[in-house]
Amino acid sequence: MRRAFTLVEILLAVVLLGILTALTMATFNSVTHGWQVSTDYLDKMQRTDFALNQVVSGLRSLYYPHGGEQSYDYGFYLTDNGDGEDPDRSDVIEWSKRGSAIVGSKSAAADTVHRVQLMVLEEGNHDYIEPIEVTGLYARHCPDVTLRPKDNRDDIDFSFGNDEMYQPVLIADGIVGFNCRVLPTDEKVEAEHDESLFEDTWETSNAVPYKVELTFYLADPDGRAYRSNTAPIMRIVRMPLYEQAKDGAAPPSEKAARESGGARRSSSGGSGRTSGGAGGTPPGGGQPGGGGAAGGGGSRPGGGQPGGGMRPGGGGAPPGGGMR
Repeated sequence: MRRAFTLVEILLAVVLLGILTALTMATFNSVTHGWQVSTDYLDKMQRTDFALNQVVSGLRSLYYPHGGEQSYDYGFYLTDNGDGEDPDRSDVIEWSKRGSAIVGSKSAAADTVHRVQLMVLEEGNHDYIEPIEVTGLYARHCPDVTLRPKDNRDDIDFSFGNDEMYQPVLIADGIVGFNCRVLPTDEKVEAEHDESLFEDTWETSNAVPYKVELTFYLADPDGRAYRSNTAPIMRIVRMPLYEQAKDGAAPPSEKAARESGGARRSSSGGSGRTSGGAGGTPPGGGQPGGGGAAGGGGSRPGGGQPGGGMRPGGGGAPPGGGMR
């Protein structure tokens, strides 16, 4: 005679089956979520690597004329805002360059000398004519001082101090911090990568440092508060025209220094986030900003995505500046 299952046995079996199903689903969801997070993080790493290669290529395209005198118009500028682990403590750099890196091959600036600023901006920033929609690495560019319109120069500021003229362009999202350090000279270099010699400030604003260390910080894609929310990616760039910016050139004249100082004072009312840095400000005013192209895809030295980031303002748009 066959004995049937009791109600208690059936209920126990159902409970055990439910527990096993819940554990299986939880494990599956955890694995799926981990895979999605890893995929997003790898994609962000690739886009950040592309952006870093663009910045490195832009630094290696540095322009510095050898006219017998060091010039404030072509120096490397660093504004030190802190350790760079979030937008408020991120540094800003500026330099003169040629080529399409950062600005893009379709930009009119790619065929001329132009200045570039690089920075991290936070979502909701209203320092510029259009608010920043996503946190990331931004850049903007302006024409070289010799290419800016000569008319109405007293009425219109064609430097980076005019935040309404040069709108930042996103290079790569997901970058929440940027820190830059410099190796001022090659006189005390003891090892190829001696990080102890790099400095956070750069006072020689009319020249070019020997090496530049770039560190980008990525946001944690999982957003968990109990672990670090940033991951650093670093590059060290040997500045190509270091000797030219220093060797055989006389220091800038006192007149040029006075003019540069006056220009810095006149532009101190620009973007509040980037003012007051330790790296010096270029002549004609200018708070560190940025100008460039949207990141993405693989890296290609000197490539760049089509950029722009300039907006005409006041009495007209400077020629050769890639304005839109």
